[in-house]
Amino acid sequence: MYHAFSPDTTGLKEQCEHIRRYYQPLSMKTISESLEAGRTLPHNNVAITIDDGYRDFFLYAYPVFRDYQINPTVCVISDFLDQRLWPWWNQIEYAFEHTAQKSVSLPFPDGETENLMLETQEQRLRAAKRTVDTLITVGNTDRLKLMSLIPKILEVAVPTSPPFKWSPLGWDEVRQMVRDGVEIAAHTKTHPILSRISDEGILCEEIEGSKRRIEEELDQPLIHFSYPNGKLADFTKQTVEVVKRCGFRTALTSERGLNSSSADRFLLRRIGVEPVGATPYFQELLAGIVDARGAKTRYSSLK
Repeated sequence: MYHAFSPDTTGLKEQCEHIRRYYQPLSMKTISESLEAGRTLPHNNVAITIDDGYRDFFLYAYPVFRDYQINPTVCVISDFLDQRLWPWWNQIEYAFEHTAQKSVSLPFPDGETENLMLETQEQRLRAAKRTVDTLITVGNTDRLKLMSLIPKILEVAVPTSPPFKWSPLGWDEVRQMVRDGVEIAAHTKTHPILSRISDEGILCEEIEGSKRRIEEELDQPLIHFSYPNGKLADFTKQTVEVVKRCGFRTALTSERGLNSSSADRFLLRRIGVEPVGATPYFQELLAGIVDARGAKTRYSSLK
C-alpha cells in the first residue's frame, strides 16, 4: 500500500526490481476471482495498491510500474478527482504551514482545549498531525465543524484547489492508465471515517456514490473498494454490508499483514510502505518477517 510519490523514483525502482525477482505481481481482479472461486494463487504473489488518487502517481510512479510490467490498483476519492474538494488532512497541514501565529488553542470536540506551539516547522507538523489524529476519532459532524473552524482560528485562507504537490489525478489520465492495465478502486467520495458516520444515507452515498461516479467516467464496472484510513476502528459491520450490497467484490483495509487463501475478501490486509528503496525492512515486511510493531515474527528464522 502506497500513498504518495516523488520525482526521484530510484527507491521505487529498487522495490520493483525486488518484487520482480522474488514475487509474482498479480492484479486485484485476479486475486478477487481466485478468492471467490477458492482457487490456489501462485506462490509469493503480491498486489500493489495506491490510496487517495494524487497526481504524483501518474507523473512519477505509473511509468515505473509500467516498465516493470506491474499493474497496480489505484483507490481514488471521487470528489477529489472531480476537483470538488481536496483531502481534509492536507487542508489541515496547509493551514498550519501558512499561519503567522506562534501558538494556538484548539477546542477539540472531546471538550478539551489544547495549546499547540507553532514557532518551528517541526512544531507545525506535529500540531497538524495531532489535529488530524484527533479528527479521525470523532464523529463526522464534529470533524466537519472543526474543519471549518481551523482556518479561522489560524487566520489562514485555505484555497479551493490544492497546491501542486497535492493535486488530483485527471479523469483522462485515469482512463489512459486503465487502458494500460491499471485497475481503479473506490475510496469514497470525500474520505470520511466511515465508522464515525451516524446517518446511514450519508454512509451509503459515500460508498455507492463514489462507485457510481467512477463508473460513469470509466464506463466499466468497479469491483474494488478501499476503506478510508482502513483500521478496524474506522469501519463497522454495517459498512462492510453496504460495500457488499453495492456490488464490490473485494475491500481493502490498512491492517498490516499477509492474506491467506481463506482470507475474507472484504477484510483484506495490506502492508503500508514508502517508495524509499528495497531496504532490509521493506524486504522483511513483504516476506512477513516483521509484524505491525516492527518486531520479528515466528518466521524470522527464515531470514
